[in-house]
Amino acid sequence: MIVKEEFLSTLFVVLSSIACLPPSYSQRPALNGNPGWFLDDWQPKTFSTPKKSNAVMCPSGDASVTAELDLSTPLTRISKYIFGNNLGIWVNRANLENEEFVIPIQDMGTSIIRYPGGNASNDFFWNAADLSDCPLGVPDTIWKNNGRYTPPKLGYAGNFKFSPEHYYQLLLRTGATGSICINYSFALYGEIADEDERVQLAAAYAADWVRDANIKRNLGIKFWEIGNENWGPWQAGYNVAERGRIDPAKYGKHCRVFIEAMKSVDPSIKIGVVGYQKPKTNNPVQSEWNAKVLPEILGHADYYVLHDYFTAFKAILSPEQMFASVDTAYSHIQVVNDALEKLDGTGANAIPIALTEFNTRSRATISANDGATNVSHSAGLFISHALGEFIRQGYGSAMMWDLVNGYSDGEDHGVFSSPKENDVPELTPHPSFYHYYLYNKCFGDTYFDVRTNNDQVRIHASSFSSGEVGLVILNGSPKSHKVSINVKNDEAFDTAYQFEVYNENPLSRKTFINGMTGPHVAGGPKKYWKVPANKWTLSDSLLLIDSPPFSANYIVLD
Repeated sequence: MIVKEEFLSTLFVVLSSIACLPPSYSQRPALNGNPGWFLDDWQPKTFSTPKKSNAVMCPSGDASVTAELDLSTPLTRISKYIFGNNLGIWVNRANLENEEFVIPIQDMGTSIIRYPGGNASNDFFWNAADLSDCPLGVPDTIWKNNGRYTPPKLGYAGNFKFSPEHYYQLLLRTGATGSICINYSFALYGEIADEDERVQLAAAYAADWVRDANIKRNLGIKFWEIGNENWGPWQAGYNVAERGRIDPAKYGKHCRVFIEAMKSVDPSIKIGVVGYQKPKTNNPVQSEWNAKVLPEILGHADYYVLHDYFTAFKAILSPEQMFASVDTAYSHIQVVNDALEKLDGTGANAIPIALTEFNTRSRATISANDGATNVSHSAGLFISHALGEFIRQGYGSAMMWDLVNGYSDGEDHGVFSSPKENDVPELTPHPSFYHYYLYNKCFGDTYFDVRTNNDQVRIHASSFSSGEVGLVILNGSPKSHKVSINVKNDEAFDTAYQFEVYNENPLSRKTFINGMTGPHVAGGPKKYWKVPANKWTLSDSLLLIDSPPFSANYIVLD
């Protein structure tokens, strides 16, 4: 329970920020994209009945929000690769031996872990312990267009960071497959003068990583990306002295060289190329990126890679705005489809799309208490809505950024707390963790599109192959609602199981599941897997749910 003065201060911040910048709640049509081959290894999912449950009264009263779920019309099967995450090389490798790191990653249902970065990917040399181990032409200083510079990042330097070998071990321990982002930019900033020779050398170096992981070690790492955000001025290789800025058409042509080299080692891998997700930009490289890259890589690459953090770079968000930002003013998939449809003989969805980095982005901070931070209860609701919407929109894969990051007064995208968050134990789960966990527990293998009569209340619906229905009911508003869902074509469900995620302070870092939480100022129930479900008996096909402000309800009908 929060102190009255703190609650009033928080309420003032929430209401003030809502008044200053009303969000948009428009809901796009379902399935703009096509997951394609990402569904090739789809598997049926079976619901495990909760071992512990508490009988509660069936909700009653008049509904303020209504919806209909028609179980005869599934929208799509669910790609397991929606539930991915990122691991940076900066994470302490000692976490690999910590069950409080490894087991929760399994409990989240993490299907795919991307490595070695973000931005670190384009100056990372995976098998080097010192500069002499690097390929020919690697400079001792890598300059970036934004005025920064860095020495090459070496995969086996030091005794702290996650090396490739430790990454391999994490994959084996969690059962996730890998997604490796190889160093494309070496082809641009390498010291060898001849461009073709540089590209061949960089492609061969990428192929050597495929060989080490999948041939030598037999790891079967499935996903490989050619560079990271190479359209960004912050990337190594974006602008190289005497060579100029990156050329999107050349990037596409170079990708074909990389693809040929990497697939000659292991033809079974899937290779993604960098795309750009925004419809408008003043940057000439970005404005031409999709139009010039796509013609070069169609028929060669397996998927197109997008990243997004959904909100304006310096925005301070209210809880309402953070939730609404999932339904951004433009569709990332549509941006790509618009570019595809301008190509001769090419239509929409010619290539599946993977969102290999995503998160919310608010500049609110804990110390200022000026809005919803990236580690707040509200951020957890954003993640929950985003996961459902990614399935609904037809992405093949989605990977949250990231497992462990830096705290920075609440501007932290990590699933688990870093050592810099010094008022809680290291690796304390942030709210996003509990939503991934509950999706893994309560969401099925086939998605159904459900519309409500209130765009601030969203429902993501699924079925299990074992016959149950899994629902995620999200209230992104400051008002309580009673939600009714008319389930059509059902098989006489007689029991509802409920896990409610709620905090009366949406700016808090704490997570309550069915009223239970943990002992610290952040985090949730320490033994989250032992939280009993609420359980009640259904009398007909109408499900009624009490939905508090800024809450998530995970419901399974059995």
